[in-house]
Amino acid sequence: MADKLKKSVIYLYGLPSFGFQIFIYVELMFFSAFLTDAVKMPVALAGSVLMITSIFDLIWVPVAGIILQKSNLKWGKFRSWLLIGPPVAAVLYVVQFLKIGDPMTNAITACAGFIVGHLVFDVYYSAHIAMNSALTDRVDERVKMSANRGIFNALGSLTFSYVGVRAIQEISKALNDPALGYTTVVIMVALFMVLCYWIFFFLTKEYAFRGTVPVTQKKESMSVPEILQELFHNPPLIGLLLIDLGRYVGKFVVLGLAFYYFKYVLNDLPGMAIFMTGLTVVMLVSATLATTVSKIFGPRKAYVGALCIFIAGLLITWLVPMSATAFKIVMLVSFIGYGLPDALVVAMYATCVDYGEWRTGKNVRGFIMALLTTPIKVGNFIKSVIITTALASASYVADMTPTPELIQAIKNGFCLYPALVMIFGLVVFVILSRKLKDMENDLAAKKASAEN
Repeated sequence: MADKLKKSVIYLYGLPSFGFQIFIYVELMFFSAFLTDAVKMPVALAGSVLMITSIFDLIWVPVAGIILQKSNLKWGKFRSWLLIGPPVAAVLYVVQFLKIGDPMTNAITACAGFIVGHLVFDVYYSAHIAMNSALTDRVDERVKMSANRGIFNALGSLTFSYVGVRAIQEISKALNDPALGYTTVVIMVALFMVLCYWIFFFLTKEYAFRGTVPVTQKKESMSVPEILQELFHNPPLIGLLLIDLGRYVGKFVVLGLAFYYFKYVLNDLPGMAIFMTGLTVVMLVSATLATTVSKIFGPRKAYVGALCIFIAGLLITWLVPMSATAFKIVMLVSFIGYGLPDALVVAMYATCVDYGEWRTGKNVRGFIMALLTTPIKVGNFIKSVIITTALASASYVADMTPTPELIQAIKNGFCLYPALVMIFGLVVFVILSRKLKDMENDLAAKKASAEN
């Protein structure tokens, strides 16, 4: 892999992520609302749909990694999925947001579209992530692509916040049918997502088999147990999964408890809209700065330092009484600690792929890169536990008077609990990532020996 990648490949590496963010945000923000308000599904039935789909969403992570690792299609091991996965997922996504028959029938179709669709999502999403390390072994190119993905992620979130939400409202009103409004928007974002993936597919034609074995040659063959064992031979990967889990718990809890914090702690519910927009802008700016910061400090130190900012912001907010304005400033600054690592994380998983191959001689790039979604899904589950625990500890009921117990419970859930999860992940990562030094020293020694 001596030749440098084309600039178009490096700078448009994040394009599929842009399309995916706009695509998936309909589900993240409106799936439950579609079930209860558009389809008029009973709350208990809608809750069952959400629970069943969440369970499968967790199960599919290792399954998708194994599928990606063991597949080897004609257009490139990872690149092929960018062509065939998105259109299949698009159809299933429409099924998920389609009003058909009575509520029970709709529950079945929504579950089917979600369950099968998310398995497909996980495979092609992970294939795109895996291409970061497959396309190049240059650290600077990996970091640039990872940072550009972070920028496109933030742009996708921002675009949907301004365009997607309004589109659902306006189209539903124009059609005088909320369910059909959701379905129409889903079709539009699904087509746009497919286009983004296909553009990058064609951009990478000449790099189709970089870092992999062409389909015409002998296939990379490992059994499922061998693939799973690679996780336990890779301490830096375990550390990265845990530190990343803490980061996502921090983000999801902040987003999930923001309503309660602004309403009961700050008494400034209108300020929540400005705050949420500010978070997206901060993440965009952080992603833009990621390449420069990584060049100065290195990806691992930049990640750890940024997460310390996030933790410090949460602990300061927990300890110090603040006005609404001071709270917004502290939290927006602290969210640099989420946004900057988000732009570097793909490059760091790529390093774990290198470490695994260096230690065992086996390349399980597809499986390892698919694990990137594990902290997201586990973090979302832990978020639900934290929010439920915090509110239940103060016997919360809607529109209750903000008692000292409620205010402290919300602050604990918003600040203290996620900070503790992040501190644990940070400590474990710092300890386990030291193993990377062995690989770096060995490769440096081999390079020096070759030059002499």
